[in-house]
Amino acid sequence: MLKPYKKAELAFDIIKEIGQDGRNSQTFVTRDHQLNAEIVTKQIQKKSLSSTDEFFAESQALYASAHPHVVQIHYACYDAEHVYVAMPYYRNGSVKDLITGKHMTVREIISLGSQILAGLHNIHSKNLVHFDVKPDNILLSPRREALVSDFGQAKQMNYSGIAAQDRHYGPMMPPEAMETDHFNRTFDIYQVGLTLYRMCNGNEHFRTQLASYGPPDAFDRALFRFDVRNGRFPDRKSFAAHVPSTLRNVIKKCLETKPEERYQSALDVANAMAGIDGACLDWRLADHADRKVWTKASEDSQYELTVNADGTSSCYKSVNGGKPRRVGDACKEKITDKDLRKIFTDY
Repeated sequence: MLKPYKKAELAFDIIKEIGQDGRNSQTFVTRDHQLNAEIVTKQIQKKSLSSTDEFFAESQALYASAHPHVVQIHYACYDAEHVYVAMPYYRNGSVKDLITGKHMTVREIISLGSQILAGLHNIHSKNLVHFDVKPDNILLSPRREALVSDFGQAKQMNYSGIAAQDRHYGPMMPPEAMETDHFNRTFDIYQVGLTLYRMCNGNEHFRTQLASYGPPDAFDRALFRFDVRNGRFPDRKSFAAHVPSTLRNVIKKCLETKPEERYQSALDVANAMAGIDGACLDWRLADHADRKVWTKASEDSQYELTVNADGTSSCYKSVNGGKPRRVGDACKEKITDKDLRKIFTDY
């Protein structure tokens, strides 16, 4: 006789922990015995969820909405204390790895940013708000393409396009999260803007600003909240010099303190970035203790621009691997941000 309901066991071995997203969840590389493969398993404490059934409803919606820029779920299951979500193991890491101790080019930012926005549009089309868009949660596929991941905080929107959420990751929190627990898609748009900001400037730049509020055990929460509400964190005037004004303006609009003044959809942001072009796209910044060095390579020429801590600059160009020659316009006794932006545009 056919039994319509069955319950089965699942076995996996934990290989190593690769992420801890707070007190209520941990992420591991595991070996799944049934698949005979290394995968990633996220373990979430049941007590942190308002409803296990609600969590699985969101997992089901995502499973049904396969998309090239959204991490696909292998399966979800639970035991007495935890919910488990299994997904592929992406060995290239996350966007956070790309911006920690190093910098991306503008071309890379636009390319990955557009992929993030495509994945986010797909999530929004399923009437979900992600609520946790950040560099850690953008994984890189084997082709090094962006994949939006981690839906532990995703919530379903109601018929009015509103989703309830009262758990937030503080550093990525938009101003409205300090006043209400009901949000629309613009919550994710703010977090996309802050993710792009971090991609433009590097993780250290973001962390230095955050550190100004004090260490975790003495964090000045009141000042931080004041600055977020008033558009003072992050510093909208502080960008790496090679980031063009067009991209800066897109990010600033994402970070508007009033949700109605931001882009209203992921597609709007993607369309705004689509027209960004020019010579500035391929400069790469490297930070040193006493200087900043930008390099750019094309098919037949290479540039190296150095700006020292005292403001002096030097720039050299080599063609087809030949002897470097001085670029006079870029060698100054006191170079300004305006000078740099012109160099990045002209060369």
